[in-house]
Amino acid sequence: MPKVYNSIVVDAPIERVWSRIRNFHDFSWAPSLIRSCKKVGGGGGYSVGARRLLNGEFLDTLIAYSEIERRMMYSMDEGPSPVSSGEIRDYVGSLHLLPVTTDDRTFVEWSGSWESANTEAVEYMNKVYRSLLADLAGEFRRRLQPR
Repeated sequence: MPKVYNSIVVDAPIERVWSRIRNFHDFSWAPSLIRSCKKVGGGGGYSVGARRLLNGEFLDTLIAYSEIERRMMYSMDEGPSPVSSGEIRDYVGSLHLLPVTTDDRTFVEWSGSWESANTEAVEYMNKVYRSLLADLAGEFRRRLQPR
């Protein structure tokens, strides 16, 4: 079972970071990679079963959501090669936040796992997650800078 794991420390309290990313239908904080995020079907961005279409290619379904744990898990139902439904099966992604209590920052971890004999998706998804995490950290660096 291929897996990817990426993490970053964000220079903001966990409440602020979670508030910014907790809506499954809002990727406005990730401009370098996500050009569009469209709600698919019913369900709000905080409800298990919510669906989204990212960049017209990645179709995801929210499969677990916890405000208390500050975690969301989703399935990737379709994506471009090398993560298309013909190349991988049972993709589960997890985004989880934890407080860094010594200095009021946030540890963010993003992981994914799936079934496939092909390993091309590992490098591809690592690049995706690294880019998303860099955008998230950048969002809070921009907010800290004086205007």
